[in-house]
Amino acid sequence: MAKFSKETGIFIDLKAAGKLTKNYRVDQLDRKKHKDPVMSQFFGLDKLQELLSQEGTVGLRIYYGLDVDGDGKADKKFVLTATDAEGNDIFPAQTRSLEKKASANSGALMTDGFCPFDCPKISNPLNSDSE
Repeated sequence: MAKFSKETGIFIDLKAAGKLTKNYRVDQLDRKKHKDPVMSQFFGLDKLQELLSQEGTVGLRIYYGLDVDGDGKADKKFVLTATDAEGNDIFPAQTRSLEKKASANSGALMTDGFCPFDCPKISNPLNSDSE
């Protein structure tokens, strides 16, 4: 099996997932002293399907990003990109460089999911210490 394939990743149970997210929350709140750490972001199914339907896509890569737009607050963002079997990020031809003229609606890269304040409303093991 190729290193980068449609089968990459493992499913875990809720207890294991809760432990991972709790470790992150503790790290961000206690060790790094962030008041409101970004714990998650939501992305809609239609946008994800559009991103993953690009030719040659076998998976998804998620980058951590920081939006420093002059408002005095650095906003954490995720940047999602489709990835091919060689592990390369997939971009449409017109966005292979850092051209400013490239279409933002090309379906190649995605950001601006929303959270943490918009979701989820109900505490669960992924977002709190609830069991």
